[in-house]
Amino acid sequence: MSVLRSINRSPGGIPKTSIPTASVHAAGIEGDGHDHEKHRTPVQAISLIDLELLEAIADETGIPLAPGDLGENLTVAGVGVQLLTAGDRLFFDGGVALEITRVRPPCYVLDSISPEFKRILWNRIGMYARVLEPGMLAAGAKITAERSGDGPRPLVRVPGAGCADGAAFAARVLADRAAEPVVATSPETPA
Repeated sequence: MSVLRSINRSPGGIPKTSIPTASVHAAGIEGDGHDHEKHRTPVQAISLIDLELLEAIADETGIPLAPGDLGENLTVAGVGVQLLTAGDRLFFDGGVALEITRVRPPCYVLDSISPEFKRILWNRIGMYARVLEPGMLAAGAKITAERSGDGPRPLVRVPGAGCADGAAFAARVLADRAAEPVVATSPETPA
């Protein structure tokens, strides 16, 4: 069963905080901010990632990751977001409908976790969607997917994008985090 596990928002940057319900409109999640003008577009109104992928990335890197830590608005389970294509639609209990528009590229704000995260997450950080039908979303809502007819797109991995030594990578990143907290919200640095 496909389900919405977490709704996440922030005034801008990461992490996004999990909330139980949210109003969704053409611009995205009510109260969610975007650090860059280029992110303020209806075709990138909502970002989604699979909980299963988030957990796999955490296991691979040794870095604990919770819903919202990678900046996604919706953390879903059982959907297979990485296999969706532009034009595929997601329908949520309660009436909200989204249409997948494009692959979500990793943003510079991930540097606050690790400078290596952009490379590790290339083609693995979910998708963007536009809002077809606004309304209220609630964590736990069931999701129905409708394929656009093009079939699944294979997941593309960049050679060398994995983390060969997850424990060493985690130790490096966690040491960096402890040494100097970083707030990544500068609108002057491009994603």
